[in-house]
Amino acid sequence: MATEAFELVPFEPSEQTAKLSIKGKASRKRGVLSIQYRLAGDLSRVVIPTMGKGGRRQDKLWEKTCFECFLSSGSAEYWECNFSPSGDWNVFALTGYRQGLKEEAAFSRLPIEAWRGFEGLQLQVKLPLTDLVEADQPLRLGVSAVVVLKPGEETFWAIAHPAAEADFHHPDSFAIAL
Repeated sequence: MATEAFELVPFEPSEQTAKLSIKGKASRKRGVLSIQYRLAGDLSRVVIPTMGKGGRRQDKLWEKTCFECFLSSGSAEYWECNFSPSGDWNVFALTGYRQGLKEEAAFSRLPIEAWRGFEGLQLQVKLPLTDLVEADQPLRLGVSAVVVLKPGEETFWAIAHPAAEADFHHPDSFAIAL
């Protein structure tokens, strides 16, 4: 099993983002990618979707606080995955850099666990990979999040910000090898 810890950094650090942190770990075992996120700090300033009320495939989750990952198997094609604390989710297949976006048909449901506790807001997802890539095929993973602060300011968090603008799709932001 391959496991990598990560820490996300804001694209534009500010006084508000300095009061937050996002850490987690990603692991791949037997054709399943598991990702755990923990948003900690002053959560009173964060707009968090109603937790546990979702569980459906939804579009435009990135317009609210959500956690994301991007997967590449080395070709131009890649996948974008969005996970909301509400339990709503989506997985998109792309044919190239920001091209050919369509919902990935391999998924009809995706169980997400989210809870708020002493350590902050936590979210865990298990993404079956068997319909996307071969079991031994190397993957590059980009981990990111959109955190909406009150009164509606979007902040963009990622392992790496290789472009002049926040761009989770940038190939150089796929910083984890699994």
